Amino acid sequence: MVVKSRIAALITHLQQGLLERDTPARLALLAALSGEHLLLLGPPGTAKSELARRLHTIVDDNRYFERLLTRFSVPEELFGPLSIKALEQDRYLRQTEGYLPETAIAFIDEIFKANSAILNSLLTILNERQFDNGSKRVKVPLIAVIAASNELPEGAELNALYDRFLLRFEVEPVQDESFTQLLTLNHNYQAPAEADRLSTEDLTAIREGASSLLLSDALIRLLHSLRHFLAEQEITVSDRRWRKVVKLLKVSAFCNGDNEAGLYDAWVLPHCLWQKPEQYSLLSQWLAQNIASDPGFNAELMTELVDSWQQRLEQDADPIVPALDEQGYQLYLDEQGQTVVEAKGLRQKRNEIGDLLYRQPRVPNTSFTQNEIRNLGSNLDLYEPIMEQYQRQSALQPKAWPAAHIASRLRQLNERIAELKQYLVWLEQQLSGLTERLADHLWLEQTLATQAQRQLERQQQQLSQQKARLQELHHAFAALPVKD
Repeated sequence: MVVKSRIAALITHLQQGLLERDTPARLALLAALSGEHLLLLGPPGTAKSELARRLHTIVDDNRYFERLLTRFSVPEELFGPLSIKALEQDRYLRQTEGYLPETAIAFIDEIFKANSAILNSLLTILNERQFDNGSKRVKVPLIAVIAASNELPEGAELNALYDRFLLRFEVEPVQDESFTQLLTLNHNYQAPAEADRLSTEDLTAIREGASSLLLSDALIRLLHSLRHFLAEQEITVSDRRWRKVVKLLKVSAFCNGDNEAGLYDAWVLPHCLWQKPEQYSLLSQWLAQNIASDPGFNAELMTELVDSWQQRLEQDADPIVPALDEQGYQLYLDEQGQTVVEAKGLRQKRNEIGDLLYRQPRVPNTSFTQNEIRNLGSNLDLYEPIMEQYQRQSALQPKAWPAAHIASRLRQLNERIAELKQYLVWLEQQLSGLTERLADHLWLEQTLATQAQRQLERQQQQLSQQKARLQELHHAFAALPVKD
């Protein structure tokens, strides 16, 4: 909890005075905590460099490097000039002090302007935290790089560089709703107190603690489901990137004070898996629909399952046969729908449109309806109903099934009901105190938290209905006739 409260304070510190930059501030801090890098994609003047400058103030090692690349940038601009003294001794060394190889936090603007003279050394620093200086490969103290670009990389040679940025965020100018606030903003950022900054030991402890966490079963199933969704959307994610994503999820969980990485740590996934900015909304929508539920127990799939059981019941009850009484006589339905053994019944005759027919005893061969009697000015009491004999409808009953067949159906239904009950208990546990837990979550945005809670509540309602249907089906199968 100490870690959580410190990280929460640092998130707030990074966000203060920035408009609509809550998410990139979280991502920047998570990148630093995880030892990953963040790419900010967007136009100039959207606080990208400001975020990087703030980030470097929250770590003890406040060595900071910032550079704008152009197509004509040379290695000296990033890695330091060649040492004249070393050259005089036939050695090829760079003076790296004050440059990227000796910095903790760096901001590299227009990162995709990096040319081939820069690219290899930059990739080695980003990925391996090492720098080839002359004949020696040295470790670099780099914690994280915040990079910015106004465009996506063009050319295959930049794909590897693009892939090094595990976290990506598209930055837009502030919305109209925040424009007045932007115009009247008066905030001077101050670095946090020295005691609040993250030391190298803090970062090491967080990363080591996070590495010991496990992924919850529900999260693993969510990642499986997401991988299928990505394949459908033709979004390719390398195995290496998945491994890095797992590390990020664990750091998210550890900093939140959890003992395993769970479903809510998936909040970061849309920021890790898009290749093109337009794919972000697809991933966000998918996550909003799935973050709170265990994909191993999908409400829609459960509904389909119960529907299939309903169809089985209708099939089992469909082969109907004539109903017999205890003595084996066939039963028929009388005029009131009751079963009787007499096949013939007596009822009042009707004409072709369904009107009851009567006759006057004095004219026995003529039939009258009530309307006709009324139009004649006569009294219905002077007439008598015309009766006819008819063939009664046979009473039917479902086919009797072997006891083993019914027992098998009931056993399978019991298993489904037990699984559903178990999942509903899990849902109840998830919903218990959920509002407070979501509000207290270190990383989760309120919008996503609200969607998650509604999703859980909706799922609980839907699955409770399906449980009731399954129990009704159980009763119906149990009531099917059984062969003696």
